[in-house]
Amino acid sequence: MIGPNSFGHTGRGGSLGFADAKHGIAFGYAMNNITGGPNDVRAMSLVNALRKSLA
Repeated sequence: MIGPNSFGHTGRGGSLGFADAKHGIAFGYAMNNITGGPNDVRAMSLVNALRKSLA
C-alpha cells in the first residue's frame, strides 16, 4: 500500500482495496480475469503510480 497509515487487504485473484486517512484517499481494484496473487503486477503498478502522484 502507500504507507504505514494504509489499511485494507488483497482479494481473490489479485484484487486490492485500501484506504489511507493521512492522504485522504481510498483505492479499489478489481478485474474480470482472476489470476495473480497478493503481489499481482497489475495492482502493484497502479499502486506505484498512486504513490508517485502523491509525492
